[in-house]
Amino acid sequence: MFRMNFVKKVAWISAGAITGVVMPFAVGTIDTPFVRAQSKAQAQTFEVASVKPAALPVVREGGNRSRIEHTPNSLTMLNVALSDCVQWAYGVAFFQVSASHLSPDSYDILAKAGTSVPVSQLRMMLQDLLANRFKLVVHRETRMLSVYELVVAKGGPKLPAANVATSSPQVHAAESLPRIKNGAFLFADASMAEFAQMLTQLRGIDLPVVDRTGIAGTFDVVLKSAPSATRDGDSAALFAIIEEQLGLRLVAAKAPIEVVVIDHAEKPSEN
Repeated sequence: MFRMNFVKKVAWISAGAITGVVMPFAVGTIDTPFVRAQSKAQAQTFEVASVKPAALPVVREGGNRSRIEHTPNSLTMLNVALSDCVQWAYGVAFFQVSASHLSPDSYDILAKAGTSVPVSQLRMMLQDLLANRFKLVVHRETRMLSVYELVVAKGGPKLPAANVATSSPQVHAAESLPRIKNGAFLFADASMAEFAQMLTQLRGIDLPVVDRTGIAGTFDVVLKSAPSATRDGDSAALFAIIEEQLGLRLVAAKAPIEVVVIDHAEKPSEN
């Protein structure tokens, strides 16, 4: 069994430290249903899949990051832990994964489908790969967790104009941390759910953030002075910046959260 190593990701940020760095982003939120298993008739598996220990990481600004990219017929996961894989496979945030024993080992996973499929199908194919190669066994349960709800402040939101929808790129790689630009945080092309999840990663925000704004679309959100507040772990300053600049508030609450519980996992089988 794997040794537990699942801790809230904390961003110790200094100017320029994470500029241009891409990390895996858990697409689901607590309001998004888990990807459900298909019937055997519908189930698909990857045509080719390789699971190897992560290659020696390249040293770069901001440290060595995990990376997940997908196209309509491929999935590339570099320097990922099993918890990262579970998050992406089941479309959940990191705080929705629970395990008593989890390895810190990292892997490179390259997988190709026989034909183009929607991303939801890629996720289910990854579930199948994890079950077969890692002997992963999970179950779902609902727990009451402390969270911050992201809501619209009195006076309304002060967001920039929503981005114009475009066709999906051939290669998609989402970010789980904002970039730093001109002393400000830039949350590029982020939905409110994605913005909430990126806030969750920041030092100074000690609870998961859940989107309750009801605002649709994606935005290029800029938070001035936020990097220095994050570096200092100044929660009050961060909360004030979010409300003053965006017209949004973080409100402490309790919420029923459906989580994925890892019951069993093993080191992956040989390729």
